[in-house]
Amino acid sequence: MKKREDRLRRSGRTKLPRWRVALAVCGGAVMAFLTYFFFLNWSVVNNFDATSALLKGDILALQLANPNLDSLKASQAQVLSQLYQEQETSALQFPSSKKAIAKAIELANQVNQEIDLRSRSSSASSLASSSSSQSAPSSQSAQQMTQERQQEVQNQQKLNSLLSSNTLNPSSSSADSSTAVPQSQKVTKPW
Repeated sequence: MKKREDRLRRSGRTKLPRWRVALAVCGGAVMAFLTYFFFLNWSVVNNFDATSALLKGDILALQLANPNLDSLKASQAQVLSQLYQEQETSALQFPSSKKAIAKAIELANQVNQEIDLRSRSSSASSLASSSSSQSAPSSQSAQQMTQERQQEVQNQQKLNSLLSSNTLNPSSSSADSSTAVPQSQKVTKPW
């Protein structure tokens, strides 16, 4: 054994104690975990900055007079998707990052509700305007029908007056008064 140890010393290789090997392995694992932890948080902060910039842009666009609600919906879907992805690693995030992401998700949900309300009100107003535009032609057709009825009544009155004049003056017409006056128009005389 002494000869073997002498040979190892001469060659520069010495046997390390087990505790040193275990310490080196644990130290390497801790260093790898810390590297991953800080890299993850750095990545989350960078992604969150980009996502919050999108969210701020959507909020500013929503404050305009006539925002494009469809593009805002699509943008908000992307924002919420990114925020939920960032929240998945919340167990390894700094507490400040967790709070910021939670507040951003709450704000994004409020923006979504506002977009939904505006899209519902705009669709309701478009339906009301289309129904009013449809009611205008229907009111015109109603007026036309009323005029046609009045015309029919006038024509009937003229016809009745012609028929009555025809029956009062039989010499003016060669037709028999019984054929000239319809059965419903005949007046029975008591004498």
